[in-house]
Amino acid sequence: MKLSSVPYSQNFVFRDLLSASCNKLLSDTKLIQQSASGHIIYSPIAQKIKKNIETIFLRYAQQYGFNEILFPVLMDKKLLDVSGKIEEFAQEFYSISDSRNNLLVSPTTEERMIDFVKNSGILSYKNLPMRFSQISNVYRNLKRAEGLYKSKEISCVVLTSFDKNKESYLQTIEDFKAVCDKSFADMGIQTFYVQDNESGAIEYMYNTELADRPLEKSIINNFGNANEFADKAAYGSLSMGYPFHQSDRFDLFFVDNAGKRQRPFMGTFGIGTQRCIHNLFEKAKNGERQAFTKSVRPFDVGIITVGVGSDNNLVKELSDKLNSMQLLYCIDDRNLSVKDKMQFSEFFSIPSRILIGKKELDTNSYSVKLLDSDTTNSLNLSETLGIITKLAMER
Repeated sequence: MKLSSVPYSQNFVFRDLLSASCNKLLSDTKLIQQSASGHIIYSPIAQKIKKNIETIFLRYAQQYGFNEILFPVLMDKKLLDVSGKIEEFAQEFYSISDSRNNLLVSPTTEERMIDFVKNSGILSYKNLPMRFSQISNVYRNLKRAEGLYKSKEISCVVLTSFDKNKESYLQTIEDFKAVCDKSFADMGIQTFYVQDNESGAIEYMYNTELADRPLEKSIINNFGNANEFADKAAYGSLSMGYPFHQSDRFDLFFVDNAGKRQRPFMGTFGIGTQRCIHNLFEKAKNGERQAFTKSVRPFDVGIITVGVGSDNNLVKELSDKLNSMQLLYCIDDRNLSVKDKMQFSEFFSIPSRILIGKKELDTNSYSVKLLDSDTTNSLNLSETLGIITKLAMER
């Protein structure tokens, strides 16, 4: 990626923003913007991070039997009439103008999944459990949006399960926990969870400057017995899972091994992609050098040009090699100071920074500066590629 070709890239400067709030940093750098009020535009760099996060969750979800599916943005609002959400949340839903006035911009995922499974034919106990995953945007017309942290267009990874009994559902909860634990570990996100023993309802929390959810208001207190917490502090919510009892309002059954009709036990699970992005940016803003782990960082290598064009031979030779090695890199050819370019690479935890200027052209070499070092080494192409490869695999 050539940064000068990215819209607003001259705004990708962090020197005066690291003491600001994370929402202000994202807004002022234009890495993430709002289209209208509360709807998110992801810059190409932010989109890379978002896709990496989604890939991590979907990969682990697949390992635990959640098969990916994709629904359209529009849904039939009669499904929400059945579950009761139209009456409960009517003021938050976006409708659209259509001839029958029967469509909504998707505010939920559960009802459509039930409808999809119900219409697939008669279910047998042999079909269960059924597990699904999807990348989904849901839309809520919130009165107050707060940038990426609390937007009207919510980007998330959604998991859904249909189990033959509660015991099977509780195993699905355990598998969802494994998906979360492994995914958050890959991303380097520190979390803890609270869980209701009776229902299995669970919510993962994290520390953030925009904390808005006290533990006593976590999802688990909607199920089973009320939970009393000595810790009254507020946290951010990253993911949650719980039984979707409204499924009983739909005509969904399966035939058990005795030939009798039974209702499946449905679980719904959501993972907040945007909150994960916010957490990573907040850590980087607070000076954590390895905030963006190998799994989520947008680039493995930063090529920084100093007074030379991005099409010179040294840049082209290095980028050709990196392409053949399938390593992600950016060419920072913006009209900014070397310090600003270096700070950009540091912020995103890019392990190798390669400087190319007049001196390097004269000596046919590359100046290599590693993320955790103040030393710059002058190396030939082979040596440079050796260091890049080693660090890309290790960090």
